Parts: sequence; structure tokens; C-alpha cells
Amino acid sequence: MNWETVLKEIGFVGIIGTLITWLIKQLGQNYLDKNLRSYELELTNRAELYKHELSLISQKASKLHEKRIERIEEIYSLLSNFHRDMGEIISWKVVTGMTPEEIKKQEIETVQKAGESGNLLFDYYLTNKLYFNDETCKYIDEIIKELRYGYSDLTFHYTFGNISPQMQFENVRKATVSIRETVPKIKKELEENFQKILGVE
Repeated sequence: MNWETVLKEIGFVGIIGTLITWLIKQLGQNYLDKNLRSYELELTNRAELYKHELSLISQKASKLHEKRIERIEEIYSLLSNFHRDMGEIISWKVVTGMTPEEIKKQEIETVQKAGESGNLLFDYYLTNKLYFNDETCKYIDEIIKELRYGYSDLTFHYTFGNISPQMQFENVRKATVSIRETVPKIKKELEENFQKILGVE
């Protein structure tokens, strides 16, 4: 056996083995790089899609909040107008020297004004109720109920004609308590609820 020939053959096999190993390694590396780039591209595309979806959700939430703010401003204004007009009914402004016909006319105009402002409030609330959460609706419903009952008590004699002075006195007393005491307490809670929704501290 010739050692020189054995070493040449081992060297030749070693070189071929090294080349084959290098080739396999390169092919494997190319395959992994290709898959890695493909996976990286897929992740980038998904991230962009999620960013876009989050942006749309954020825009929708922002628009909804803006609409809620508009509804809160309007419902609060309408509610305050109705409450103010109801207060005017219980505090008649009789000017000295007015004739009975003028006094009656002033009473009717004041009652009609309160009725109109109440109707505006009811209509707006019914068409925009879905913008308010349950807690907000509870406060608004309570205020509307109190003011409606008060309006009914104060206008009972217009609808059903003359009533006894005791019944008239009791109706005015109940309406006055509702308008001057009960409604302001509920309205304060509603204001705090609105402030919480609006982020006012």
C-alpha cells in the first residue's frame, strides 16, 4: 500500500466532501433566506393591515364621540329651555294695571311656550336616544317625567275646566316642588354624567 496514493485519495475525498458540504449549506441558507424574506414580507403586510384597521376604528370612535358631544349639547339646551319655561309658569309675571284678559293671555302664552319647548325636547330625545348610555337615559327620563307631570298639573284646569281651589293649589304645589327641587337635583346628576362622558374634570 502506497501512503502517498492513500493521502491523495483522502485529500481528494476530503475536498469533494467539503465542496458538497459547502454546496448543501449554501442551498439550505438560500432556502432559509428566501423563506425568511417571504415570512418577513407577510408579517409587514399584516402589520400594515392591522394599522389600517386600527386607524379606521379610531376614526369611527372619534366621529361617534363628536356626534355624542353634539347630542349632549343639544339635549342639555332643550332640557334647560323646558325647565326654564316651566319655571316661568309657576312664577307668573303679572304687571300692575293689566286687565284680566291680558293676564289670561299672558298665562296661556307662557303655558304654550312651555308646551312647545317640551315637545322639542321629547322629539329630539326620542330620535337621538341611541347616542346615550343607560345611565344618561335614566336621568333624562326622570327629568322629562317630572316636568311632564308638572306641566300636566299646571295645565289641568285648561284641559278639564274649572277645578276646586284646593285641587288647583295642590297641583301648583306639586309642580313647584318638582320644578324647583326635584328636577335641579336630577339635573345636577345628569350634568356630572355628561361631564364624565365629555372628559371634563
